[in-house]
Amino acid sequence: MRRIMYKKSPPSHLRPVPLSSFLFGVCYYPEHWDADTRRLDAERMRAAGINVVRMAEFAAEVLEPAPGQFDFRIFDDTIAELAEHGIRTILGTPTAAPPRWLSAAHPDALAVDAAGQPLQHGSRQHMSLSHPALSEYSQRVTRALAEHYAENPHVIGWQTDNEFHCHFSEDHSGAAQEDFRAFLREKYGQDIEALNRAWGNNFWALTYSDFEEICTPRGLRPCYPNPTQQLDYARFLSWRVTRFQHEQVQILRTFQPRWFIFHNGCFPHIDYRGDFIRDLDFLGYDSYPGFSYDVTRRASDHAYNLDRTRAWSGNFIIPEHQSGPGGQAPYFHDNPEPGEIRKLTYASLAHGTDSILYFRWRTCRYGAEMYWCGVLDQDNVPRRRYEEIQRIGREMAVLGPELLGTSVRMDVGVAYADYDAMEARATMPLGLPSLSNHAEAIHRWFFRGHYAAGCVHPADVLDGLKMLIIPHWEVMDPDWLPHLRDFVERGGTLVLGAICATRDTNNHVIAETPPGFLRELAGVSVEEYSRKNRADQRSWVMKWDDREHTAEGWVEILAPEEGTEVLAAWTARHAAGKPAVTCRRQGKGRVLYVGTLMTEAFMERFGPALVRSSGAEPVLPDLPEDVEAAVRYGDGRELLFLINHADMPCELGAVPEGDSLVGERPSEGRLTLPAYGVSVLRSGR
Repeated sequence: MRRIMYKKSPPSHLRPVPLSSFLFGVCYYPEHWDADTRRLDAERMRAAGINVVRMAEFAAEVLEPAPGQFDFRIFDDTIAELAEHGIRTILGTPTAAPPRWLSAAHPDALAVDAAGQPLQHGSRQHMSLSHPALSEYSQRVTRALAEHYAENPHVIGWQTDNEFHCHFSEDHSGAAQEDFRAFLREKYGQDIEALNRAWGNNFWALTYSDFEEICTPRGLRPCYPNPTQQLDYARFLSWRVTRFQHEQVQILRTFQPRWFIFHNGCFPHIDYRGDFIRDLDFLGYDSYPGFSYDVTRRASDHAYNLDRTRAWSGNFIIPEHQSGPGGQAPYFHDNPEPGEIRKLTYASLAHGTDSILYFRWRTCRYGAEMYWCGVLDQDNVPRRRYEEIQRIGREMAVLGPELLGTSVRMDVGVAYADYDAMEARATMPLGLPSLSNHAEAIHRWFFRGHYAAGCVHPADVLDGLKMLIIPHWEVMDPDWLPHLRDFVERGGTLVLGAICATRDTNNHVIAETPPGFLRELAGVSVEEYSRKNRADQRSWVMKWDDREHTAEGWVEILAPEEGTEVLAAWTARHAAGKPAVTCRRQGKGRVLYVGTLMTEAFMERFGPALVRSSGAEPVLPDLPEDVEAAVRYGDGRELLFLINHADMPCELGAVPEGDSLVGERPSEGRLTLPAYGVSVLRSGR
C-alpha cells in the first residue's frame, strides 16, 4: 500500500486521510483463541468483505514473555494466513498494558493518582509515561517488532499504543514530578522568575526560588490551586505523551518508511492539533455510539463526536467501531437493532471517516471486556450482526474508493479543537459547562435543523463557511484576529459568545475591557457581567424580535460602539432596555456578539435569527425530523448521504438526481428510506 505524505500541510478539517485504498476491517485477537476456534476466521472475514485487521496492541506478554526474549510465531502465522485471503494487517505497539515482569521489576514506575495512591498491575495504563523503565521497554519492543516486520509486505501500518489517557491521564508519581519540572525548565528557558511572573505567584505567596521546589498540582489539597499552574500541568501531560509516542514513531519510520502510523483517540489531556498529530499520518477515533443511552439523541451525539474529531486535524479512520452491545462491570449497552450498525457506519462515513474497523471480530469469553460484544458472539456462530457487516462490506467495495480524497461540506462551523482554550476553562469553570458542552448544544440545534454544520478551529481554513460560532472561549490567541477579520470581510458571519477573549495565554484575566482584542472587530464592550445561578430567581429576560428567552448561567450588559446595531435587549431588572446581542457589519460580513450563554434553550429560541444573519440553509428542504443529510465533496464530485435514524420508513421529497452508490435512486425527486435505511447519491464525475 502506498502512503501519501502530508507532512508539509498543517492540520485542517478539510484534509483527507492519506491512504490509497479504503480499509474495511475488524480488530482481531488471535492470542485469545485456540487454533480450532480460529480455523474459519480468515475465510469468514473475506466473505464479509474485510480487507484489513488490527492486532497485537494488547499482546505484550505473548510477544515478550521475558525481558529481551521475543516470540512472534502466533502473529507471523496469523498474518500469513490472513494474507492468503487478501487481508492485510495493522499492528499496534503493545505498551498500553505492560507485562507483569516490568512492573514487578520497577514498582516505582507505577503511576500515582491525585490522592497519592500508586496504581497496580491487573488492568491497563498502570505505568507512568514519565518513567525511564517504561520508555526503555517501549522502545525495545517497538524496535523488535519493527525490525521483525519491516520487510513483511502484508503489514501495512501501525497504531501507537492504545487510547492514550483513556482511563488515567494525571500522574503524580516521582517520575512525573521530575518530568514536570523538566517541562517547565524547557518552557520558561531555565528562568524561574519568568515562571513566577507567568503564574502570578505573588498571589498567596506562591513564589518559587528554584524549579526543584515545584510539584504537580492536586485539586483542593488543601484549597484551590493556581489556575496557571493547572494549565501548564495540562500542557505538560500532552507534552509527555507526545514525547512517549514520538519515540515509537521514530523507530517505526526508520525501519519502514512506507508504513502509515496513527493513534486511536480522542481522550483528555492530549493536544491532537499540536506535535502529537504532526508525528502521525492521520488520527484514529474509537466510536461507540451506544454510550448515548437516549436513542432520541444518539444520532446527534454521534455526529458531534465525529465532527469534533475531524476539527483536530481533518478526516480520520475509525480503528474501533461499535459492532454490538458494549459492556464492562458497571454498564452494558443496548444491542443495536437490525440495520442500526449499518446506519451508524454510514453516519460515520458522512462525517469524515475514511476507513473503518469494527471492534471486535469475536467476543472474548474472559477478562474485563467479556461482554464487549463483537461481530461474532462468544459461541463463534455467525448471526445477524455478521450478516449486516457482510452487507456493508459489499457496499464498501463500491463506496470506499469514492470517499477517498473528499472532504465534508460545512456551512456552519462551531469552534473547537483548541487545547489551551479547553484546558483553561477546566481550571476555572465557575460552575459553567465545558467548552465541549457548549459546542455540542449549538451543534445539536444545527444538526436537527439539517444544516451542514461541523466543528472547526478558529485558525483553520474557513473558506466555504457562511458562519463561524465561537462559544464562550475565555482564552483566545490575538494572532487569530487577522484571520477572523478576513473571514468576516469576505462575507462570513462571526458569532462571538459571552466571556470570549477575557483571559490571556497565561490564563490571567486581561486588563482591557472585554472582549479584549475583539472589541474593535465586534464593535462592542462589556459593561457588566454576572453569573446567573438560579435562572428562576432575579431572572434576566432577553427579547429578540418577537421572541423571549430567560438567560441561563451568565449574562452581560453590552455597550455598542457607533455603527453597531442592537439586535436584542434585556427586558428585566436593572438591565431593562440595555443591549444583550449586537451586530457589527464589516466589509461584506458581520460580527454578532451574544451577551449570554448559547445553551440549547437559547438556540431553540434564537437559532433561526442566527441563521438569517448568515444565509445558511438546510442541505435539503423539508426533510423529515429523523433523516440526516450530509455532503462529501472533492475532485469534481459530490456524495450526498441520506440517513434515516428512525425505526420506521421515511418519505423524502425534493431529492436531487444522482447515481445511486448505495440504496435506491430517487424517482422524480422522491425517495423512500426504510427503517435505519441509507442512500448515497453521487453527482459529478
